[in-house]
Amino acid sequence: MKIGLFFTLKKITVFGKENIPKKGAVLFVGNHQNALIDAILIPTTNNRNIHFLTRASAFKNKLANKLLRSLNMIPVYRLRDGKQSMLKNIQIFEQCFEFLKNEKAVEIFAEGEHHLLRRIIPLKKGFARIILGTLQKYPDLEIQIVPVGINYDKHLEYPCSTSIYYGAPIRANDFFNIENPDYTFKDIIKEVKNSLEELTLHIEDTKNYDEILSKLEAVKVDYLNPIKANKIVETINNQTLPFSKDSINWFQPLHFLAKLNSVFPLLIWYYLKPKIKDKIFTNTFRFALITTIFPLFYLIQSFIIYVFFNLNYALLYVSTCIILGIISTKTMRVS
Repeated sequence: MKIGLFFTLKKITVFGKENIPKKGAVLFVGNHQNALIDAILIPTTNNRNIHFLTRASAFKNKLANKLLRSLNMIPVYRLRDGKQSMLKNIQIFEQCFEFLKNEKAVEIFAEGEHHLLRRIIPLKKGFARIILGTLQKYPDLEIQIVPVGINYDKHLEYPCSTSIYYGAPIRANDFFNIENPDYTFKDIIKEVKNSLEELTLHIEDTKNYDEILSKLEAVKVDYLNPIKANKIVETINNQTLPFSKDSINWFQPLHFLAKLNSVFPLLIWYYLKPKIKDKIFTNTFRFALITTIFPLFYLIQSFIIYVFFNLNYALLYVSTCIILGIISTKTMRVS
């Protein structure tokens, strides 16, 4: 997964790892703007044993079901999956209770759906229900919530960059009265939402959202720095437009060579891309091809070279493919 992310994303920067408890029950609660990429960024950027809740529709295919479960993913059902399917969540939540009881970590996207908005949308109650259920069953267990802000400069383009901000842990026990629980969970939802709004860009003004976003684009805001970006939002009307001049990318000939060397996998990508119904899955599909079709193609090419020439030439070709892949991913402009 880390290798796949390395060749899918231009840059991955992690902040606040010191906020992650080294032991004990932890619930990672993140924002959700890039489908499967979000889900695997958290467990690949920290050392906790994490099980994470994923939309049940992704498990319909038998092969996908086996693969996703092997990655510690657990299907969670939503109302759109049918009322009967929602009953399956009782068993899913029971699993989460046991993971937390065994001092493992659970990851959940509390917004309940992915989206491309530069803001935190209202949080669902699922994460709070998991905590309450766990504490009712194991009242002496201490549970920490770690809010996670996942930021992208461009959500759908290649190669986009991301920054992950782990916020200060929130002691969940302080927000729950097991004897007389508040099933609105308003206090814990507010606390977690406030934390997430600090860890990612949050445009509160929904009425003028498009106008504010256009102004942020004009001043070339750094979406990977949510702390600075949120301050700019507060004073956006006073921002002056910067003058910028595009510089020459001297690596372009190598980018062209990399594309020429990957022509068949790229043709598959160009065929699949228009067929992606939910555009937020664009980078998920891209990631899937980068971890499967592309390396398989290079291995086939290497074998052909080995048959017609020798092992040394085959190894040289593989090395060249890796170098071209690194140069392309890390030096191409987002497009």
